[in-house]
Amino acid sequence: MRGQAYTLEGVLAAIVVVTATVYGLSAVDTGPFQTGAEQRTAELDARAADLLSLAAETGALQNATRCYSVGAPTLNGNQTGSSTEFERMLNYTFDRQGDEYNVYLSYWDRDANDRKTDLVSQAANQNAADNPADAAVATETVTLTDDMPTRIGDCSGTGPPLSAVGDYFAPDARPDSIVYNVVEVRLVVW
Repeated sequence: MRGQAYTLEGVLAAIVVVTATVYGLSAVDTGPFQTGAEQRTAELDARAADLLSLAAETGALQNATRCYSVGAPTLNGNQTGSSTEFERMLNYTFDRQGDEYNVYLSYWDRDANDRKTDLVSQAANQNAADNPADAAVATETVTLTDDMPTRIGDCSGTGPPLSAVGDYFAPDARPDSIVYNVVEVRLVVW
């Protein structure tokens, strides 16, 4: 009888110790124990997500996706000359800090019956396939409708509606619908 009582007491004590340890570890901030690379990736994740969210809220992201030049998106991340508001946001947030990034536009291609992805802004000295494994990634979607005007030239002027442009980079995914296409903007930063 005493042996059973001691065993039960030992089991309960072990449960109390394990519970206290788990609770104590959940209360400890492990941020200081991260490596410099992990902290940098976390910072880039936050900045990339914030930039895309702000660009979507202000309409800059939608304007950038509607900007085109004969069959290709013109979003090129140039640091000088005319650029879209979204490109200026990218330049201010990442280029000034010495960060590199790629911007991808992914959309439904009705002819191929699959999603197609275009690299539209590439770091000068980096191949798209060589993005670092610890790069930060953020995405945002933009819904384009048939009646939205395209952005032409330096993207400050408006052109014909998307449904009237035959060589726009993203095809009309549903010709029988008001929705022209849904474009996913993916920002990869390192």
